[in-house]
Amino acid sequence: MWKWIGIAVIVIILLVLAILLSRIRWKLDIAKHDNDDRAHLEIRFLYGLIKINYDIPAILIASLQKGLLYRLDRNKNIHKTDASVDSGNINADKIKQFIHDVRVLLKGTKALHRWLRHTLAHVMISKMEWSTNISLADAAYTATSTGVLWGLKTTLIGYASSFVRMNCTPKLFVVPYWADRLRFTTTLTCEGNISLGYLSFSMLTLAYRIWRVPGGPEAWRRVFSKKPIQHEG
Repeated sequence: MWKWIGIAVIVIILLVLAILLSRIRWKLDIAKHDNDDRAHLEIRFLYGLIKINYDIPAILIASLQKGLLYRLDRNKNIHKTDASVDSGNINADKIKQFIHDVRVLLKGTKALHRWLRHTLAHVMISKMEWSTNISLADAAYTATSTGVLWGLKTTLIGYASSFVRMNCTPKLFVVPYWADRLRFTTTLTCEGNISLGYLSFSMLTLAYRIWRVPGGPEAWRRVFSKKPIQHEG
C-alpha cells in the first residue's frame, strides 16, 4: 500500500514540476488597412493543451469632443455576452478615471513599479515583425513621413527592449507608397513567452505587496469592481 502511495506522490510531484516548468506563449497580430482595423491575441499554455483567443477592440479617432471610438466583435472571445458587438467611446473623462485608478493601485501596492519591471524582465520576445506602408499624396511629405516612422519605430522597439528580453532581431519595414491619395497600412506580429512557474510566483509576490499596504486589498477591489471612487483634491 505504501508503495502505491509513494508512486502516487512522485507522479503528482512530477506533474506539478512539469506544469511549473511549462511556458505561457502568446502571439499578437495587429493589422490596419486604411479604415479596417484588426487585432487578435492568442495565448497557449500547458504545452499547448489550453488555447485562448481574444479579439482586441478596433479603435478609431472620431473627434476631439467624442474622443476615441472602439468596436469589438465578441463572437470569438472568451467572455461572450448577449450582444455580439460591443462599442463605445474613450473620452477625456475615461482617461482621467484611468489615470486616477493607476494612482490608486500604486498607492495600494508596495513598490508596484518595481514588481512590474521584475516581471517584464522575465518576458521573452521570440518574434517581432512590423511593416508599414504610407502615402501622404505628396512625394516630399511621403519621404519625410517615412523617415519619421523609421525613427519612431526604432525608438519604441529600443525602449521596449529595456524592459523585456529580445531573443530575436526585430524586423522593421517602412515602405513609401507613391500615390496621389492618402494611404496608411501597417501590420505587426509579436510572439513571446514567460515561465508559468515564475508568473505564479510573481502573482503571489504581488498579492503579498498588496497585503503589506493598509487598505491595499480594498483599493484593488474598488478599482476592478468598477465602483466609483472619490477623486482626491
